[in-house]
Amino acid sequence: MNESLSNTGNFSTAAHKQALASITAAKQRSPFAVPEVCIVAVTKAFPVDALITGFAAGHRLFGESRVQEAAKKLPAFPERDQCRIHMIGHLQSNKAKQAIDLFDLIESVDSLKLFQRLDRLAGEAGKQMPIYLQVNTAHDEAKTGFSPGALIDSVDEFAAGRHTTVQGIMTIAPFAQDSDVIRECFGRARQLRDELRKSIPSCTDLSMGMSVDYELAVEEGATHVRLGSRLFGPRPDYHI
Repeated sequence: MNESLSNTGNFSTAAHKQALASITAAKQRSPFAVPEVCIVAVTKAFPVDALITGFAAGHRLFGESRVQEAAKKLPAFPERDQCRIHMIGHLQSNKAKQAIDLFDLIESVDSLKLFQRLDRLAGEAGKQMPIYLQVNTAHDEAKTGFSPGALIDSVDEFAAGRHTTVQGIMTIAPFAQDSDVIRECFGRARQLRDELRKSIPSCTDLSMGMSVDYELAVEEGATHVRLGSRLFGPRPDYHI
């Protein structure tokens, strides 16, 4: 049995080691790869035990996709303050204030309206909120995110944010059989990050790649990859 699938819901140290080895190999294959790639362990839809076992194995960076789920799960995670938790799912404007309270970084800022709301609410909370800007490099109508053109057109707005810090770009590749299609989306995200960094020096991170395509993402310069089923096994029908 594949060790990454043998302990559903609990962090698999064997799968983690395998992922690290795959990342190392991918870095050696490409001139675009960065020296250090961080794994965001995605605990979406898993019980709090996923966080607890991940922490016990030494992991300190996790991703959640739903504000309501995180609001119930994180208070039950005893070591929450010793970890960083990223919001990686679509964020509704009416949950922005709660997200600022819950998360250390929001990866899924997908519109100028949401950016402006987060900037205002972070100021009201007396907090400087790190964010990633989500860009739809696949031009997929089913996905949210800035179009590449809109992202560049809004750079002055992002740079003027007083209570948000743009730390990077996030993208989701299409589910495609053709690796060249996926690679093109990741490469485009890297180019957009580089363009934004000219005006926003803090924009250094590149969050892209999931369990099915993270090696391609590393080859194209990902600084963060988001791994869920690769580390925890298949997601159960779980409702918190």
